[in-house]
Amino acid sequence: MTSPWAGRPLWPLQAVVGVLIAFRLYVDFTMPPIGDEAYYWLWGQRPALSYFDHPPLHAWLLWGVEKLFGWNLLSLRILTWVTLGATLAIVWDWSKRLAPAEPHNWFWPATAIYLASPLFLAMTTISFHDHLLIALCLGSGHCFILFAERYEGGRRSLKLLYGGAVLLGLATLTKYNAVLFGIGIGFMFLVRPKLRAMLADVNLWAAAALSMAMQAPVFIWNFAGGMASYRFHMVDRWGGGGISLQPMLFLGYVALTLIVVSPFLVGPIIAFLRRPVPEGFGTVARTLAICVFAAAGVAMSLMALFVEVYFYWNIVAFLLMLPLLVSVIGRRKAFWGHTIYGLVFGAGLAFHLTVIPITNLLGGYDWTISSMQGWPEVAEAITELEAEHPGAFIAATRYTTAAQLGWAMQRTDVTAIAARTDQFDYWFDAEAHRGRSALVVADPMEGESYATGRFETLTPLRRLEIVRFGRVVYTPIIFLGQNYRPPSP
Repeated sequence: MTSPWAGRPLWPLQAVVGVLIAFRLYVDFTMPPIGDEAYYWLWGQRPALSYFDHPPLHAWLLWGVEKLFGWNLLSLRILTWVTLGATLAIVWDWSKRLAPAEPHNWFWPATAIYLASPLFLAMTTISFHDHLLIALCLGSGHCFILFAERYEGGRRSLKLLYGGAVLLGLATLTKYNAVLFGIGIGFMFLVRPKLRAMLADVNLWAAAALSMAMQAPVFIWNFAGGMASYRFHMVDRWGGGGISLQPMLFLGYVALTLIVVSPFLVGPIIAFLRRPVPEGFGTVARTLAICVFAAAGVAMSLMALFVEVYFYWNIVAFLLMLPLLVSVIGRRKAFWGHTIYGLVFGAGLAFHLTVIPITNLLGGYDWTISSMQGWPEVAEAITELEAEHPGAFIAATRYTTAAQLGWAMQRTDVTAIAARTDQFDYWFDAEAHRGRSALVVADPMEGESYATGRFETLTPLRRLEIVRFGRVVYTPIIFLGQNYRPPSP
């Protein structure tokens, strides 16, 4: 495969990568935790076999990070830099294989394409499970591509086969949608004629069994808990009732996917799907990239016809493809349109997350980002009120706000009193708190209505106005709840 940057100066690409890395640095060290970030951090403070929302690997790693570096923003997000380093190391190895004479001419445009995609820039900057999922899936794909290349050349490396299986198992132990990546790997063994002989090899099935066996902590947790996590993802989060065809949901999902992946990559992706490449590493990598793209893309598209699908659920579909687009994207319109699009998005994202939500400036209201603000002030108020109401436990009316308050107070005993099931329900011994008072933080998204039914009385104590640049962005209210009454089992 050839890079259109051969013989061209690379400093513009290096500048783009440098600016995008700078955006990440700025966000990571100035942005308070998004609700789910704080939520997952609290998981790490309570190691378990698995958790209600997701598998446990990311939480286990956060537990280790806290032991090493303490409770701070560096600890919260340092793993995102480890996984970014691992990702770029694999891109560099690919570059040496795809353009062995001048790997720099492949690496820098591939890195710019990857980092400038809003989907990957956002989901690897924030400490969600996705940054770990991406690195592990890319590592797994790398092993399987090398295995397939060598096998088709008459050599067999079981280390690569089992290494890819272990990394796939770890990816699935991070987030459930890694299963789609595994299905794509299975398709590769079906569509490449020389690989089909492996279907009769016990080692392939042993590797698959190893990946599945690595999910034992999740299986055990679910079997012990009434299949709660599986039931949540397959039934409860869709309302628990029947589903119906909803084409507008599908169109919205497709439109949002185009926006976050980058509209400038549509043409190059189509060209990539249509253009064959010479035999060797490049053609195997292209096959696996297309198989994963098809497996994940078809699965998520079918779901989007009936239920709401979040754009980042399909992140594995594009993962292997982006570093390979260098040969088809060219050096002008599509490439610079994509990178400028990513730079503008990165600048806007940094402002949106750390200064004030852009939506709020335009007359709307972004609750997710607004609710990140002001938690040190809330924590200070709770500390003062605790002195006035000794023995009261601390709660919030939503799992994310409970986590953000827990993060700000550096405490794990803050809980959520909310209508929806979440991980706090597994930590909080409701019966042991019967009859006690509580300081309850409610916000505009999910107010005090559910908590009202859990207490004999719920009295407002203090309303805080969190102001940024002269605008009120968040208005939490602290209530005193008396005589807590647990819900019926």
